[in-house]
Amino acid sequence: MSSSLFTVRIAIEKDASAVSTLEQQCVYESESFRGYSQLFEEVPFIGADFDSVLGDSRRQVLVIESSGVVCGYADMQMSDSVAMIRRVYVSETARELGAGALLIDELRTRAKTHGCARIDAYALPGDRLTKNLFERAGMKARLLIASSDL
Repeated sequence: MSSSLFTVRIAIEKDASAVSTLEQQCVYESESFRGYSQLFEEVPFIGADFDSVLGDSRRQVLVIESSGVVCGYADMQMSDSVAMIRRVYVSETARELGAGALLIDELRTRAKTHGCARIDAYALPGDRLTKNLFERAGMKARLLIASSDL
C-alpha cells in the first residue's frame, strides 16, 4: 500500500536495525505512561527475535517508509478470528501526515484476508496520540484493564 508520501510493506531482514531503533524511541516516549513496563513485559518488542517473527505466518510486521527511509512499523498477531495490533509506532517526523493511518489500514486489510473478524490494539493510559490514531481509524475502546500488584 502506498500514498504520495509513504509506502507500507512487509518487513524484511534488512529492516531489523531500523525497527530496533524505532523500538528504542517507542520505549523512550512510553516511559511516562502508566503501565508501560507491564505492557512491554507482556508484549515484548521484536528485538533479537526479528528473524523468527518474520517467519511466523500468524504474525505480520509491516514497515512504512518515505523516500526509502523506514519511519514507522507495526506488529500484529493473528488468531483464527482476532487480529491484535501488538505495537504501532511512527517517528515524530512522520506523524500527522497519515503514516499511522496508512499502517492501520494495511493491518486491517491483512487481518481480513487472514479471516479475522475483529482487530484489537493496545494503548497505554494517557497515550493520547495512540488512542487518537486508533479512534481516527474507527477503533473504539472496548475494554479497560485495571490492575494492582499483590
